[in-house]
Amino acid sequence: MQTYLNENNLVDLISDKHAKLRKKVIEAWVQNGEEKITDTESYMIAIIHKESTTVAQIAKKIGMSRQGAHKCAKVLMERGYIKIEEHQDNSRDKFLCLTDKGRYFMDETLHIKRNIEEEIIKSIGREKFDMMKEIFSSSWFK
Repeated sequence: MQTYLNENNLVDLISDKHAKLRKKVIEAWVQNGEEKITDTESYMIAIIHKESTTVAQIAKKIGMSRQGAHKCAKVLMERGYIKIEEHQDNSRDKFLCLTDKGRYFMDETLHIKRNIEEEIIKSIGREKFDMMKEIFSSSWFK
């Protein structure tokens, strides 16, 4: 067991690369003159970008407490990235949606991610990059 812990196992390798990639995206965002944003805030914006959702649903997806998700959402509202929208079908729940600033964040970070992908292609080659995308896109668990 100790030998396995000392080796580079797949789960830790993926986790390490993910953390480095997320950090690289946020650093590029800040270097472009934008305000600092946390990983959790970025993740919340990305979830809302896919579909308007409630704080409770976001908390569940992210795996954080509802209180923590509310706090993060409040900060994002104060900073102008998201807003609350009421749906006519459901007046009880408050849905979060992106503002123009939130959509701008998503557009710019997508551009940054494309640039990072180009760096990766230059580093490992198109064939390995395409294979890696195919592997990560496939279903690993049933």
